[in-house]
Amino acid sequence: MYHILIHMKKTSLFIGLMSGTSMDGIDAVLVEITEEDSAIKAVKLLDLASVEYAPELKTLLLGLCSARMMDIDALTRAHFGLGEWNARAVLRLLSKTKVDPKEIAAIGMHGQTIWHAPTKLPFPGITRPFEIGGTLQIGNPQIVALRTGIPVISDFRSADVALGGEGAPLALIIDHLFFSEAGKTVAVQNIGGIGNVTVLPKAGELYAFDTGPGNMIIDALAQRFAGRPYDDGGSLASRGKIDETLLHRLMDDPYFALSPPKSTGREVYGAPYVQRLIEMAEHLPFEDLIATATAFTAWSIADSYKRFVMPRHGLDRVVVSGGGARNKTLLSYLESYLDREIVTGEAYGVPDQGREAMAFAFLAHESLNRRPSNFPLATGARERTILGTITLQEPVQI
Repeated sequence: MYHILIHMKKTSLFIGLMSGTSMDGIDAVLVEITEEDSAIKAVKLLDLASVEYAPELKTLLLGLCSARMMDIDALTRAHFGLGEWNARAVLRLLSKTKVDPKEIAAIGMHGQTIWHAPTKLPFPGITRPFEIGGTLQIGNPQIVALRTGIPVISDFRSADVALGGEGAPLALIIDHLFFSEAGKTVAVQNIGGIGNVTVLPKAGELYAFDTGPGNMIIDALAQRFAGRPYDDGGSLASRGKIDETLLHRLMDDPYFALSPPKSTGREVYGAPYVQRLIEMAEHLPFEDLIATATAFTAWSIADSYKRFVMPRHGLDRVVVSGGGARNKTLLSYLESYLDREIVTGEAYGVPDQGREAMAFAFLAHESLNRRPSNFPLATGARERTILGTITLQEPVQI
């Protein structure tokens, strides 16, 4: 008897959209995914485009992240308005690449996180209270689908939270595909507004967790005292001196001692936190304050590795992505605290601003193929599940 093996190979195009906790804008990537016999063979970045938020939009969004300032009318309009912004990011990418929208299988849209509250709290029930967590990313997918004519998969974090998880981090497979090395433990550290790490151990399952603040505090200080949206290259911090006493006070933070899985966000390290920091450091010159805040991010990352990675797996290399990969002062502090080789994602052909958008393109691919893509070891969910909600529409011009 002869057995005929038929190998099925399929290549599809997806678009990933990411707007992170730094609230700088939207990154759009065009990704080619090759699958053979239901196994991923290659994920290739073809091109990318970014749309920077207007200053007034960033101010509006930051206000929505404050429990004291949030306006329900502004939130509702921002949800629809960000749908238009995401659609324009897609259209800009399509115009740049000359790709027909009909060639795109789907858009994976993260949306803009406004509030992340995965910790379970009592909620009224029909007979008795039950406990529930939640997370909110805004940006109306109906608008994106209508403007582009491409199916949109969005709200990726909710299913994981519904199963008791943190809803984050979700970029593990992309990190494994691009950065894993046989016989080495690699930490893939994203430094956006919040820091998160994917651990690719030389033996055992990969896992991930939020390390704490990333650029969020640094950006807020640069904006407030220097009128800049961020500390470009870490130039402001490089002029200052780290205040060791203040740094040790900042590290006395209960979040850092929590064991993974864990996640955090702007609701913890946002405007109220920055204001308390400024009051604690009123005796310091600005350059010393931002140097200390930069050291705080670096030390929190290094501390999390020393607590939760190195005792189990050792550590051979750190790959840094996100906006923080461009902060030379931050990277130098991190290198000194860890005494390990640190490279950026650019060394692997992954742009600093493209990694997370690529992850959501990949998550869209998995959801469209009805495959689970969360990792309970990273998020704490009870089980694996298909992520996201699909929106189907024909294009309508206005």
